[in-house]
Amino acid sequence: MLKRKVDSLLNYWKNNRNQAIIITGARQIGKTYSIEKFLNENFDNYIEINFAMRTNLIDLFAAIPESNNVLLLLSAIEGEKLVPHKTAIFFDEIQLLYRRREELKRQGLLDPNSQDLLTAVKSLVLDGRYRFIFSGSLLGVSIKDVVLNPTGYLDRYQMYPLDFEEFLWAKGVGDEAIIYLKNCFDRKEEVDNSINKIFLDYYREYLLIGGMPEAVSSYISDSNLYNVEVVQKQIIENYHIDITTYVDDDEKKIRLREIYDAIPAELNNRNKRFISSHVLERNYLKKNSIEDEFLWLRYAGVAIPVYNVTEAVIPLVLASERKTLKLFYNDIGLLCASLLSTGIRERILMKDLNINFGAPVENAVAQELYAHGFNDKLFYYNSKKHGEVDFIIEYENTILPIEVKSGETNQTNTYNHNVLNNLIKLYDIKNAYVFGDCNIKKETDVIYQFPIYMISFIKR
Repeated sequence: MLKRKVDSLLNYWKNNRNQAIIITGARQIGKTYSIEKFLNENFDNYIEINFAMRTNLIDLFAAIPESNNVLLLLSAIEGEKLVPHKTAIFFDEIQLLYRRREELKRQGLLDPNSQDLLTAVKSLVLDGRYRFIFSGSLLGVSIKDVVLNPTGYLDRYQMYPLDFEEFLWAKGVGDEAIIYLKNCFDRKEEVDNSINKIFLDYYREYLLIGGMPEAVSSYISDSNLYNVEVVQKQIIENYHIDITTYVDDDEKKIRLREIYDAIPAELNNRNKRFISSHVLERNYLKKNSIEDEFLWLRYAGVAIPVYNVTEAVIPLVLASERKTLKLFYNDIGLLCASLLSTGIRERILMKDLNINFGAPVENAVAQELYAHGFNDKLFYYNSKKHGEVDFIIEYENTILPIEVKSGETNQTNTYNHNVLNNLIKLYDIKNAYVFGDCNIKKETDVIYQFPIYMISFIKR
């Protein structure tokens, strides 16, 4: 059984919050599994309505006349389980309800006085007799409706594939070792060399396996990379199917698939930038904006956009260029599965430091930062005059540039980073972090280097 960070959050919610809660995130990242595990361990009684499996109930719950109808419907479907103060009610795949509401609206069949499910349960949540949990992805929900966040009675949490710490838990690494590493990071003290080598190897494993629960479970079970590859490729194909299923516009389906499939190749380019003209016809790009496609992939949880900023000043979003971006997969394991023909897996296993690991390592760093609270403020710095820095974030009320190095250090056990030095001088930056295949070292009064796995300690 995989231990996830959402487990402790759900326990806190049960004991300290009188709200409902919604868990969102991409498909196949373990939302349903974690919630079912929590319900089995914490409630004598629970009702689960999965709209992907019980499609006959979608129309009943998509447009609700009034709040009491929710309990009325539940009593008709699962009446014997509906015990006040002892029952949790779990609605899964709720994006299907919102997609159905959109269909009814287009057809002129949606009662304007009807309520969506999240709105309809408000009075029931405040009543307190039942606990409500919702889950779903944002697939199929139009961009203008993605903020499903009623205030005052609904907590919201977004899940992601397993981050590196959760991967370590799956491998049986104890909290004591992780706490030791965290203390080294906080104090900027060198890690014991033997321990550092072990965790650098763990990180290489993570590059191959990634954080999709089924892939991780398969690897932990038999250490067979072929079986992991089968799982990863099936997930990628399922994402293709989702794009086809949840997008009504045929032309948009094609564009989304082309963009999603092009991510590995675009990351393999020297500058790793997503160049739309590499993927879509120039004539089409002249007539159409594809920013909605990038947003769709982001909100669906299957891709991570990292936007360019030309100035290192707070707030970074004001200096961002929305059309200049890098686009990463939501999971590093899926990226490596897509790059198998390049020999990337064998070279990672052989610890070949001469290969340019830039794309996979940057994808893993983007994934980690995204899961740790930087999902709306993740940028890289690029200036024609000064060059490029891999990531730049707002961290502890200041600007933090981050460089990701995939090769070995030089003879002084440091890295070369002229662009970073220029950026520091230009904007009077107080701290800059470099992550790579190394140990902790203070390079200058401003620049610190850390082993790559310590990116997991950067949290908002």
